[in-house]
Amino acid sequence: MDNSELVEKLKEFYDELKTENLDDLDELYHDEISFTDPIQHVVGLEDFRKYLKHTMENVDYCHFAFDDECVGKEQAFLAWQMRYAHPKLASGMEIILPGVSYLTFENGKIREQRDYYDLGAMLYEHVPLVGYVIDKIKQRLTDE
Repeated sequence: MDNSELVEKLKEFYDELKTENLDDLDELYHDEISFTDPIQHVVGLEDFRKYLKHTMENVDYCHFAFDDECVGKEQAFLAWQMRYAHPKLASGMEIILPGVSYLTFENGKIREQRDYYDLGAMLYEHVPLVGYVIDKIKQRLTDE
């Protein structure tokens, strides 16, 4: 499978991310995957699977829409929007979070994935008291 096909399979996998689908990670990721995002850094397929399972606990749904990509021989960049709902964030309403993933390939699988996104926009801003404080700080920074 070439890298473009692998990226298409990755996009299909994340189109509807569910804990029931985590066994499919073996088709996409190298056994020694290095995954990094603003929350965690994990190495190894089983630790990555556990991390995703834990992250998805209590999430009502999680979908990724991919906006743009650049796939090369050794690496790829993907721009995306994650759409998700969690009952304890934003009163259970859908949250839309833009981000970018950087991938490297080895032996027909993803060897490294680094996800870049705004953690505050993902979590903190949607927790009632914390979100209020963050809004006030932003207002003070932009007021003249």
